[in-house]
Parts: sequence; C-alpha cells; structure tokens
Amino acid sequence: MTQERPWFGARVYAFLFRFLGPAELGPASQEPTAAADPEFACPVCGSPMSAHTWTQDAGRRRMVCPTPPVPQP
Repeated sequence: MTQERPWFGARVYAFLFRFLGPAELGPASQEPTAAADPEFACPVCGSPMSAHTWTQDAGRRRMVCPTPPVPQP
C-alpha cells in the first residue's frame, strides 16, 4: 500500500507555518464583538434583514426579499 503525498496547498501551508505561525486571534481578555443588528438594511431591497425569509432548495440556502429590488442608478 502506497502512502499518498499531501495536497500541494497543504505542503505550502506547512512550509509557511514555520515562519508565520498560527493565526493571531487577539487577546483572550478582549470582549467579544456585538452580534449583527437584525434591523440592518438589505443591500438588495433596502428592507430590514429581520423581514427576510430563507429557503433551502437543492442543498443551497437562499434569502427571499419581502419587497422588489431597489433599482441601481
């Protein structure tokens, strides 16, 4: 049984990890960021995001806007 070689990207990552180290996530004492505002306006229709619904078809999640899209200038 032969052992497969790691994917090229994994080898590059392993090489760079030696120099760059792990991701810097910030200090542990830092407060978590606030949750997203549910009344944030949708970039497509301008309605609040809390008014939108989500559908799932063929394994993909889609957002359904309650109003028609705003025309682009």
